[in-house]
Amino acid sequence: MMLFGMIFLGFLMNLKDFFNKANKGHWAIGHFNVSNLELLKAVVEAAREAGSPVMIGTSQGEREWLGLKSAVALVKAYKEDWPNIFLNADHTKSVEAIYDAVDAGYDSVHFDGSNLPFKENISETRRAVRYAKSKNKDISVEGELGYLKGDSQLTNKKIAITPDDYTKPEEALKFVNDTGIDRLAIAIGNVHGINLDEPELDFDLLEGIRKAIPKNVSLVLHAGSGIKDADIKHAISLGISNIHISTELRVLFRDGLERQLKGNPKEYALYRLEKEVVDSIKELIREKMRLFGCIGKAH
Repeated sequence: MMLFGMIFLGFLMNLKDFFNKANKGHWAIGHFNVSNLELLKAVVEAAREAGSPVMIGTSQGEREWLGLKSAVALVKAYKEDWPNIFLNADHTKSVEAIYDAVDAGYDSVHFDGSNLPFKENISETRRAVRYAKSKNKDISVEGELGYLKGDSQLTNKKIAITPDDYTKPEEALKFVNDTGIDRLAIAIGNVHGINLDEPELDFDLLEGIRKAIPKNVSLVLHAGSGIKDADIKHAISLGISNIHISTELRVLFRDGLERQLKGNPKEYALYRLEKEVVDSIKELIREKMRLFGCIGKAH
């Protein structure tokens, strides 16, 4: 019954098909990081109810906690009800860890060599692409160029960004051509976490990067938490087709759970305490999907 949501022009849509659709239609696929069943449940249910494709992200730390095989098995089970879910190995710092995620059955991998010298970032990203594609022709591979500061936390500090942190259009073109990636994560003023002073996005730079690289390569905006809605919409209009949200989910989950624990001191059935938390996260994800323009785009 749910398979019609994956059928497009007579074939089942994979992640690259959805990105092609998003790039042409000027909307973005949401990427939401999870580290437990409750967050995963919230993301999947919100996506199914919204008729939206969605990416489930697990960072290296989140993968270590969940387990590679467990994460793949959980997503596979949820795909039986909503096939438009894609599991991504987010911010993977070593090629060997990319190999592990590919072998475990991830739909997508993100090699983050942004802390490496430019030439080494290219060579290591190319290694990741070649291995991933040799194992799964449909896998989507993301590389990263430019340096994103911060951490996925709620802080009361300012994050200083220098011109050296930004992605340069001419380097982006060479990086894309030399690595064969499907998606490029860029630094245009975005920083991880929700901070005291969110930097302004450089839309001129974004436009320059989009014009410089091939149209079939999708642009990714990491650290979407804390960025103003108007800026998100503008970024999508200029070519961003994938937006990552993590910190907002973490904050909402923790605050909601603390509220439930304080309000129900004699309740020990955890699923009862977590239900309202999951519902509030689902609502946040639906709001993000409306903002990204991806509601109903799986049909």
